[in-house]
Amino acid sequence: MSSPLIQAAGIRIDAAASSREEAVALCGKTLLELGAVSEAYVPAMWEREQIISSFMGEGVAMPHGTDEARKFVKFDQLVFLRFTNEIDWDGVPVRACIGIAANGDAHGQILGNLAEVLIDDEKREELFATDSVERILSLLETTEEE
Repeated sequence: MSSPLIQAAGIRIDAAASSREEAVALCGKTLLELGAVSEAYVPAMWEREQIISSFMGEGVAMPHGTDEARKFVKFDQLVFLRFTNEIDWDGVPVRACIGIAANGDAHGQILGNLAEVLIDDEKREELFATDSVERILSLLETTEEE
């Protein structure tokens, strides 16, 4: 049986980072703690971030490794880190990061769900405000069609 793409252990609702670099490193460290990546993946996330910003809009960034770093991914996994204080992400405020470790495209479904949540003002505010890890999981895992 494969591991779920996002799990409660990978959700942090009160993360703290003082910079974009620190936030990316924290995403990598969380993926490492879950066993999804080897240590070499973590610096590759910052390397990728310097090539092109992972800022997605609506206060969310999605840091991930370089294509070459895929070999350090043990299994596909997403982590969700919500920051107590906004982070300056190259001049734009970021409230949450979705750290991505992926070999394939399995994470596309959750990213699609996240896009739906972000364009829905009510759901987006809930994602940023709820104290329930289970609620965040359900927001990221489900779509309206289900």
